[in-house]
Amino acid sequence: MKRRLRLLLAVPSSGDPAHRRVARALAARYRARGHRVRVFSPAVGAADAVTAGAFAALLRAQRSDAAHVHCFSRGSGFLGRVRFPPGLRLVLTHQGAALDLLEGPAAFRRALARADRVTAVSAAGLRELGAFAPGIRRKACLVYNGTDPFPARGGRPAGRPFVLTVGRIAAYKGLDLMALAFAGLLADGADLDWAAVGPDQTGGEFQRFLRRLGIADRVRLTGALPPRRVASLLARCLFFAHPSRLENMPMALLEAMAAGKAVAASRAGGIPEAVADGRSGLLFPAGSVRGLQAALTRLHSDSGLRTRLGRAALRRARDFSWDRIADRYLELLGA
Repeated sequence: MKRRLRLLLAVPSSGDPAHRRVARALAARYRARGHRVRVFSPAVGAADAVTAGAFAALLRAQRSDAAHVHCFSRGSGFLGRVRFPPGLRLVLTHQGAALDLLEGPAAFRRALARADRVTAVSAAGLRELGAFAPGIRRKACLVYNGTDPFPARGGRPAGRPFVLTVGRIAAYKGLDLMALAFAGLLADGADLDWAAVGPDQTGGEFQRFLRRLGIADRVRLTGALPPRRVASLLARCLFFAHPSRLENMPMALLEAMAAGKAVAASRAGGIPEAVADGRSGLLFPAGSVRGLQAALTRLHSDSGLRTRLGRAALRRARDFSWDRIADRYLELLGA
């Protein structure tokens, strides 16, 4: 009989949609397999000392056997202040887009040294971890991000079709590249709008950039949306674009594939591990406006290509089921 765990599952922020998706998906699977799970996700802006104290208190209150901590680029600095109890099994997962964006690298190194196992959500991320902290290579392994099926609902929208992006508006996500490529697409006569889902971290500068390009009236910035709203947009969009300069294994991309959508994505980080160019999506060099515009043009103009790539993307997405990923993590946690 497998061991039943008292497990603390931690993500850095209760306010980040990606963090919430990871916590919700894994907590549900861990509980379904009979484990007692508490989720730790501190309030936005909480001081590291406060967060570390709350985390340690929850470990003691639950008498946790194991902790599974997901580290994104921001919000993991509190780990350097935590004294993990003797005997606690700690699995640390590198989720962030790139370690160059990491806040508190010294604290992260200390947590890596304490962890019993370390995982990354892409092979690219695993290589990055090995270069960052060579001493952890023997206890490090790959466990991909996951996705749930996204049933098609809603069909094509009334009015102009649209391309969808999902992700925070920040430099590393490449939304400025998308704006330039989309402007070129419109200049070539494309009948297309763009819906961009995600919080704006530019202080409104991105909206001003769209106005300077003369395309603001063809772009809808929705801000962060709940999963059901994102699923609705995925069902109705013509295709999906992911223009990041830096990535690990983006859940938004996997979710678009799980919705059966053709995707245009950069060759950043672990993306080529999920998308085979010309077979399950179109890839272009990270940072290339020309390459992105060419991919957008092909997907906009060729309905047969969209259908073929969307079907292949859906098949590929089944390899990233949260059920499979949760079982692998539980092995590492000692269940």
